[in-house]
This record gives sequence, C-alpha cells and structure tokens, in this order.
Amino acid sequence: MQTLLKYTLSLLFSLVLSTQFLYAESPKEERDYIILDNPLNVPKNSIIEIFNVGCPHCASMNKILPNLFGVLSKEVEFIPYHIITGAPFSAQASEVLAVSLSLDKAQNLSPKDSNSRFKRALDSYFSANFQQKKRFINAESFIAHGLEAAEITQETFNTTLKRTDTQALLKTWQSAVEYARFQGVPSFIISGKYLILAQGLKSEEDFIYKVDYLLGLN
Repeated sequence: MQTLLKYTLSLLFSLVLSTQFLYAESPKEERDYIILDNPLNVPKNSIIEIFNVGCPHCASMNKILPNLFGVLSKEVEFIPYHIITGAPFSAQASEVLAVSLSLDKAQNLSPKDSNSRFKRALDSYFSANFQQKKRFINAESFIAHGLEAAEITQETFNTTLKRTDTQALLKTWQSAVEYARFQGVPSFIISGKYLILAQGLKSEEDFIYKVDYLLGLN
C-alpha cells in the first residue's frame, strides 16, 4: 500500500510540474541565469552543485534534489562540488566526500543514489550540523562521523585520499570557488555554462523548471 501511495504521489507531483512547465514564463538571461565567461569542462547534460556541509541553505536544497532527479531524465549527470569555506572542518568534509565519490565511482554508483557512500556521508553531516546540532571536538571525530555513515574504514580512507584521482577531484572542487563568488552557496551550473541566479528562484517547482529549461538549451 505504501509503495502504491508513493508511486501515486510521485506521478501527481510530475503532472503538477508538467502543467507548470507548460504555462511558466521562459527564464531570461541576467534575470534568472547568467552565461559563464569561462564554461566548465563537464558533460553538456549535467548539473553541478557548488555547496558546503556547513551551509543551512545547502542542507535545505539537499532535501529538494531527490524531487529534481525524479523528474529529470536518468541520463542527466549530477556533479557535486564541495568547496572549502570558513565552516568548521570544511576541509575534512571535502576529503570524506571526495573519498566517498572515488569509491562510489569504482562501483558505478551515482551521487544521486541514496545508497551511495557520498549521499550517506553527506546526509550524516547535514543531519549532525542542522538537526542534531552536534559539536565535533576535533577533525578526527568529524571525519570518523562521515566514515561511519558511509561504511568506510579509516585505512581505506587514508589510502583512497592519497590516490591521484581523489586529489584531482579535490583540486577541481577548490577551483570552483570563483564561481561561488557570484552568489555564495549553493550554486547550480547547468551544462557547465548556465549559472542559475538564486535571487530569481520563487519555489521548489520554479527551481526544477529552470533546471529543466536550461538543460534543454543544449
């Protein structure tokens, strides 16, 4: 019964969005999005999120993203970029999430997957920061919290963190700080070149509509 209810609600949500998409005003450049002067070298059919686990708005958006993924084509690639900010243990969060993504990639797990190590570690940090109001005593306890949620041993973490691909990922994430300077985090870049302007977002449905629209510009 619960499965049927979830399916019915999902279908209803999709129909509501489809109706909104049909009658919504098309997003406009400079009002709803900007075109980056230096596009990112990523797949065209992709969504980049620039975020930080210490950001409450990012935590709120984390709850919305599954609805976005449920509406869009499964072929759309989600590419998370965790950047280091002034939030406590921000650098350690990047390390845990980068290691999680590297391990997920080896098993063909997408960061959209609720069972991925990345998603489990991310959810645990958002929950600790904004629901449990947990205060970590040091970097070691912060790292251990994420590793436990993602079921990664300390030894595997240490080894994977040193790998070339993981270090390259961390470097790529920090290079995205310049894009976050436009409006802070979270920021969303569609197809590597369209940055959605947060001040123009009216609702969850508006956000989903604009992502879908910009993906269609390819």
